[in-house]
Amino acid sequence: MSQTTRPWFDSLTASVHALGAAAREYRMAHQAAQATAWQYDPSRLRPTPGSVHVVGRHYLPPHDNALWTLRELHAATERRTKEFYENTALAYAYGAAAATTAVLDGECPCHLTFERRDLSYVLDGATLPEDLPAALGDWPDGPNLAALREIVTEHLRARQAVRELSFYEDLSDCADAEFAEASEYAAGLADAAYAYGAAAERALQFVLLSGRMHDAAQEAG
Repeated sequence: MSQTTRPWFDSLTASVHALGAAAREYRMAHQAAQATAWQYDPSRLRPTPGSVHVVGRHYLPPHDNALWTLRELHAATERRTKEFYENTALAYAYGAAAATTAVLDGECPCHLTFERRDLSYVLDGATLPEDLPAALGDWPDGPNLAALREIVTEHLRARQAVRELSFYEDLSDCADAEFAEASEYAAGLADAAYAYGAAAERALQFVLLSGRMHDAAQEAG
């Protein structure tokens, strides 16, 4: 069956599932980058003494220089994979929730739709619907979906606090402690968003399989 003749609900569920798979790939890549970066922690490695004379310069300790270069490279990879994981996990959460809401409202989207910029999904203005668990009726995982939404919301607030505090070069002791606490909590945003996305994907499957779609959606199928 060609892409153009696939039922809308088939291509929609494939779209959501593929976005979740992308988030999982970034999660594994970030975990691998964290492990590799840890291997070059300065507290674990001592540079081998010895220098080389570089023409036109002074003396360079090659082993120390190599360790420093590798630390920078792996740290950059860790930061970048974290950014991709967080962005894709949030897109998964927003997309799965939006797809479920759309189907409940009688719409028949064939795919998730996002703008892309600099290899990332543009998520400005995206929200997680507060009333989705109630709209799902007796779906048993509704309370869990509502709880996950609150967790994601708190992580987003922590991330916003980190961004606001990072504008100040000199932080008071109180603000510095707040920054550290917010940074630690915000670090869990990607995992929280992925968990919500997985729950919302299950909600979408429930809506489609249980026939909870609006009559218009059923007719379009």
